[in-house]
Amino acid sequence: MQKKPKILIADPSTSLIDAILTSKEGKGYEFITAKTGPAALKKIQEFEPDLLIIDLMMPHIHALEVMKTIKSNSRYRAMGIIVSSYHVMVQNYHAVIDEGADFFLVKPFEIAQLFELIETYFKGELKPAPFSLKSGKEIIQTHCYHPIPSTLTSYLRFWGTRGSNPVAGAEYVRYGGNTSCLEVRHGNDLIIIDAGTGIRQLGDLIDIEDNQTIHLFISHTHWDHITGFPFFSPLYKKTCNVVVWAPVGFEKSTKELFTSMLAYAYFPVRLDEMKAQVSFKELRDNRPVSIGDLIIDCHFTNHPGPTVGFKIKGPKKTIGYITDNEVLLGYHGHPNEIHRKHPLLEPHLGLIDFLKDCDLLIHEAQYFPEEYYRKTGWGHSSIPNATVLLKYTGVNEWLVTHHDPNHKDSDLQVKLQLHNDIIEECGLNIKVDIAYDGLMIPL
Repeated sequence: MQKKPKILIADPSTSLIDAILTSKEGKGYEFITAKTGPAALKKIQEFEPDLLIIDLMMPHIHALEVMKTIKSNSRYRAMGIIVSSYHVMVQNYHAVIDEGADFFLVKPFEIAQLFELIETYFKGELKPAPFSLKSGKEIIQTHCYHPIPSTLTSYLRFWGTRGSNPVAGAEYVRYGGNTSCLEVRHGNDLIIIDAGTGIRQLGDLIDIEDNQTIHLFISHTHWDHITGFPFFSPLYKKTCNVVVWAPVGFEKSTKELFTSMLAYAYFPVRLDEMKAQVSFKELRDNRPVSIGDLIIDCHFTNHPGPTVGFKIKGPKKTIGYITDNEVLLGYHGHPNEIHRKHPLLEPHLGLIDFLKDCDLLIHEAQYFPEEYYRKTGWGHSSIPNATVLLKYTGVNEWLVTHHDPNHKDSDLQVKLQLHNDIIEECGLNIKVDIAYDGLMIPL
């Protein structure tokens, strides 16, 4: 009786092995199976098959390593090798053929195709076919999937995240150097919060339509929040209306301040010479302004001069935006020492209640703890003190903005780590990140 040829099927696929073993074409062969590279090597030693059919990506030991082991032993050099694979790359094809494989079989394949190759091998006629991406089994594709990226029509975009003064240079590339400016878009409505240097670039990208109204909210009139105003290009277009919303000034109205800033001694175009229709409206604490589907509310913050923080309420999200706020004035202790009834927290309770319904809070934390010793009373928070505010608002997503001009990219990376360390030490569930110029957030 003629001895059946022995074939080792080394493949991690149970369904493929079962299909081969139950095929009627396989009755003339003796099959051995293995599902891992080490198991395949063991079966080769034990059974010395005449033909090895092996998947390229065998678990634990790659098929190429199995082949090297086979070719290094004279006992197995006569063994035939068919390598199969879903990973159809010309590099893989050449690697297995150069290593001595008799054929590179592209998966998926028909079982009948495999037995044709087996029969051809035992006739001594099997030769490698030229490389091809096509398999022997047709995969039907009814169409090509080409998803079209959606366009955000409701979002916040940061055009300036720096505080105090703008900065430039290689050490500020990652986070940017423009001073405060936030774009708020919802459909056709455009709201801008603060006119720091970042507003210039935003203005150049705005496509002004006839009679379009832009609402510009000013948190306060320090230089880092108004310096970009004269360079806002929509101010020079007749078809544009700009409504400036700002808190009531202590010394001068916002219109008077802007008129002084745009005197000929400082700038070649006066406020009353700008082509756009510019009007001024007063912002009042806890008196919300409705613009389309958005509601903009404000609350006083702890900063020199009349200063407000904002709450932007959209159909899906509510976001707090506060760039200038000194939390826990003069406090240098551990955040966990500040309890709900602590006298230093009392001045902030109104703001805390104002922010409690926010999904995201954008809030400054300008100083490292050691810097705050020297800058107490400047109107900005230390990282630990700002963390206390977040704790009592209950908001669990925090985006830090209004970065100190002395903080380079590397400093802000360290700062982010310190934020996370303090949050963890305080046992809080707050996700924190650092805002940067150009960052866009869905609203």
